[in-house]
Amino acid sequence: MGTSLFKMPFDIEKTKVTPIYRNPVLDQAEVETITCDQMKEIYGELKFQKLHEDRPYTYTSLVTSIDGRIAFTDAPQGPLIAKLNKYDPDGANSDWWILNMLRAVSDGDIIGAGTMSAERDYTCHVFSQELEDARVAAGMQPVPWNIISSLDATDIPFDHILFKTKEVPVMISTSAAGIPVIKKMEEDYIIIGPVKDKSEVTDEMIAEMKANTDKVIVIATGDKAPDSHVALYIMKKFGLDKVLVETPSYMHYLVSQKLMDELFFNYSCIYVGGQALTIGKFGKEFTSTDHPHTRMLSIHTHSDHFFYFRHQLMYD
Repeated sequence: MGTSLFKMPFDIEKTKVTPIYRNPVLDQAEVETITCDQMKEIYGELKFQKLHEDRPYTYTSLVTSIDGRIAFTDAPQGPLIAKLNKYDPDGANSDWWILNMLRAVSDGDIIGAGTMSAERDYTCHVFSQELEDARVAAGMQPVPWNIISSLDATDIPFDHILFKTKEVPVMISTSAAGIPVIKKMEEDYIIIGPVKDKSEVTDEMIAEMKANTDKVIVIATGDKAPDSHVALYIMKKFGLDKVLVETPSYMHYLVSQKLMDELFFNYSCIYVGGQALTIGKFGKEFTSTDHPHTRMLSIHTHSDHFFYFRHQLMYD
């Protein structure tokens, strides 16, 4: 059964993208996702290569300018990099639809507390009714787990609509330092942890999570900052096989920990320059002797002003 959450129509002719490159490695992809007519007509099939045993398969979706900027300094709303492409405004709708597709195939969706503060009506549900229906038909719950990532929970706006929308399942990943803050929350919750190591994760913990899916599930790992290796391990044991990461700063951190698998980078052909925000601006940069690489899995185009790249990360 679908949800009553807000949906919007997508014009297939205006939204569909054309594949112009496909890596043969995708022929060996073994992880099926959802399918529906809308997905076939707009994008095509989407399969992942192989799941992990000790963590979810992770991927992100971002739109950037040609010089890698994800926001204007004078107008920092992220979607504007796509929407203000005056030569292809419909390309922004394709970018938005692709994000919805990636939500639709995910078991969980990681967002940052900063995004919640900036966008008070932000929920990571699927805005296409057909994609939501396809999730349900595939045996998935209608809405992926909305997972809030926070160092110590002090930046989480607990009055956010996310906590008031019962159809959206919510999880928080934080540290032991965040537990006293969580205990002031008005919503019903359970706390798993604090857990310092994968070896401390028990079947009883996972069973408790599964028995309390109607509450906010809090995973506490690490002392003053969450341990993503352990947190993702717990999510996997809970049953989250595929997780979308919508926060650029956390995505960059996961890359530094070799915990990010794919990058869906949509490329709006505008130039920004200067000191405008880049993906990893607030994280530690890689060095000339130690940096990850990617290989291109596919390229789609909406026009000669908008492209959609799918990268697989490669770590030494």
